[in-house]
Amino acid sequence: RGFAELNHAALYKILKKHDKVWGTKIGLSELLPKLVEETRLGDLSRFDSLDEELRRLSLLSSQTEGLNASAEVARLAAGLGKSRASGPGALTRQAEIVLSFFLGSSMSLFLCIGVLLMLPEEYPDTFSTAYFLTSMPVFRVVFSILLALWCMGAVARTCDKFDINYMFILNVDPRCRVTPQYFFSRAAALTTLWILIFGMYVVDYKWEILPPIWSKDGFNRRSSVHFVFYPLALLIVTFCGMAWPSRICRTRYKISVMNALWRTVCAPFHQVDFLDNIVGDVLTSLAKPLQDVPAAVCYLMTHHPQTVDEVQQFVLMGDTCPRSTHLIVLPIISGLPYLFRAMQCVRRYQDTGEFRNLWNFGKYLASLSVVIVSSLDRQSLAAIMTVSLIATVYAGMWDIRLDWGLSLRDLFSLTKSEDPESQGRHFPRRTYLCCAVFDLAARSTWVLTLMPIGVISHNIVGRVILVSVISSIEIIRRSVWAVIRIENEQVANASGFRALLWVPTKLHEPTIVREPSEDGN
Repeated sequence: RGFAELNHAALYKILKKHDKVWGTKIGLSELLPKLVEETRLGDLSRFDSLDEELRRLSLLSSQTEGLNASAEVARLAAGLGKSRASGPGALTRQAEIVLSFFLGSSMSLFLCIGVLLMLPEEYPDTFSTAYFLTSMPVFRVVFSILLALWCMGAVARTCDKFDINYMFILNVDPRCRVTPQYFFSRAAALTTLWILIFGMYVVDYKWEILPPIWSKDGFNRRSSVHFVFYPLALLIVTFCGMAWPSRICRTRYKISVMNALWRTVCAPFHQVDFLDNIVGDVLTSLAKPLQDVPAAVCYLMTHHPQTVDEVQQFVLMGDTCPRSTHLIVLPIISGLPYLFRAMQCVRRYQDTGEFRNLWNFGKYLASLSVVIVSSLDRQSLAAIMTVSLIATVYAGMWDIRLDWGLSLRDLFSLTKSEDPESQGRHFPRRTYLCCAVFDLAARSTWVLTLMPIGVISHNIVGRVILVSVISSIEIIRRSVWAVIRIENEQVANASGFRALLWVPTKLHEPTIVREPSEDGN
């Protein structure tokens, strides 16, 4: 069935190209119906009959007698499978049980760290909250990476479960064996490492487990050079793990990701495909996590143990970077992803002539205006709130109506005929409604990621918590957005990146066979 569908699509594209080159309509109007009828490419019922016959024969086999399953499962049960499990479904269930147990354990450990943070420290006269928090940008960088891995695994797992062929939509190499389990296993390992090292850092600083080193050169006698080794070790292990060769995520796949990033940066000079579109949107959600990179570098490159001046700099600015970094580097990091995405819209308009790409261009300019206004005039809260409100409403409406293809009728109508599932969508109405509400709520915090943190709060603990929370919410929001965006692209070819609406059936999709009734029909 899959090869027949693929040949049908190939024939359609060849004849469409023929008509375009020769300026005729003979290919699609006359030749295509004739060839489809002669070759029986449009008759897929024969494959259903063949599958039913294979199922019937497998029931009669001595090795699979009584097993009412597809031919593939019957072959596995006959001894062709190499696993002791009855099929991939059993492995998936086992993996999900382990995953659920790990997530529950991780949440318990995070709560334990929270308890440790609230416990009274030893020798309060030398304890400095500011000194303790100066390393947070490094820990946040790694936390953003592990959260992104969890979210990528969740996106892939959701698409697999609801038969969304994201591999085809994103034009991923079919030989790629990177599965949701790959992302989950890496995320689990990194989460374990993060909890362990951060917990050690908390315990060591609050209760002085290890003796201080060179404390005379630092902020006070509790300060020590060895505190920098906790975040530094975590960062080194994280990047070594990402760069380490893998038999699953091979080097060529990592290079493909880098090529997609490069095409996004050079958007005006390259044609934009759907993968570039997704990469550009993901970059806009990483604006705040990327701002932690200069802060992490500044922390690692400054004097250790931290001096009084560096701790005061953290209290005033939220990190140990010089003022020029806040005036130039951080606004550039916040604004460049939106500029790249805006240029993709311009290129799409140039290639397709569709006016909606210019409206999309305006959406990213509205987001870029938040960065510009909050960076140039931090004291004018009215101007910042105005451009933030415009950008939030603009982006939220675009997400739901254009990117997800949902109208108010789809979300709120009570008639069954207007239910999204009855129109070929993959999720029930309540799922879309919940996602829309979450997207709008998360968008309200999203604009905060574009503003300098000093505009929002002057309390150092509040700033650290706020930055961590809003950065995490935006990564999660983008993951929810990605699932429905890819689903809408599959169902409706919403952005016109494919020549055909047709999408091949996923290989794991079960074949539905009607059971014979009692009267034999």
